[in-house]
Amino acid sequence: ADCDGILDCPGDFNHDGHRNGGDLGTLLAWWGTPGGDLNGDGTTNGADLGLFLGYWGDC
Repeated sequence: ADCDGILDCPGDFNHDGHRNGGDLGTLLAWWGTPGGDLNGDGTTNGADLGLFLGYWGDC
């Protein structure tokens, strides 16, 4: 979905249209914080890593 020109692409933390190694590094840097929380539980953890790997690739 496109909302106000922002592409909804979970896991594309650097907004380049791809979920790749750059985004993985960001996810890992945010480990234990809410920054990379993809499943809505309030923290970046293994559950988010699993989701991220499932999203891997182009948006």
